[in-house]
Amino acid sequence: MDTDILHAVSQYAQEVLGNEGFRYASAVVANCKMLALQIEAEEEAAPAINTEALVLAAYLHDIAVVSSGFKDHHRKSAEMAVEFLKQQKAPSELVELVEQIILIHTTSVPEGERESVPIEGLILYDADKLGRLSGLAVVTSLIELGERYPHRAANSDLLAAVLRHIEERFIELYQSLHTQPARELARDKFNRTLAFLDGVIEHLSDATPV
Repeated sequence: MDTDILHAVSQYAQEVLGNEGFRYASAVVANCKMLALQIEAEEEAAPAINTEALVLAAYLHDIAVVSSGFKDHHRKSAEMAVEFLKQQKAPSELVELVEQIILIHTTSVPEGERESVPIEGLILYDADKLGRLSGLAVVTSLIELGERYPHRAANSDLLAAVLRHIEERFIELYQSLHTQPARELARDKFNRTLAFLDGVIEHLSDATPV
């Protein structure tokens, strides 16, 4: 791995994303490395993983969010990543693979089509989603609801409906994971979060002040 390019990319990601965004990107990088190691160790037929491209893509996969928001951020992030890597004189093959990884990192690829896309893209998708399958994501979702509807009274019926929606989304995310190591890593957090949501929904009633 070219340490000069890696250092430049991580520094660039921190400058663009800010400290909070960079902490999240760094967590995704760590998840990518862990998943790649487990896949290579556990799956004999697994294709070779380009760890360098995977790590670079993990640092750069959300760099457009700050300026452009989340809508189609994978396309803009890929464009920005290609431009920056070319400035760093990264090999063209590496630049192309990083671009492909970022472009597919928001997509859950059906099992029958996974051989047609880079495995690094599947790993980045899973690494990105692992952080969204925990109780913290529930809190974040509720905060976002409050910010979106600051003047709306939150009664227990509304809260229960929101929690059911979050629960459905959690199930969809878990089922969309591509790799067995990711599903194994997420299983405990996923089950605990679902149990928490089920418990809160069960105990909500119209008489409960919120």
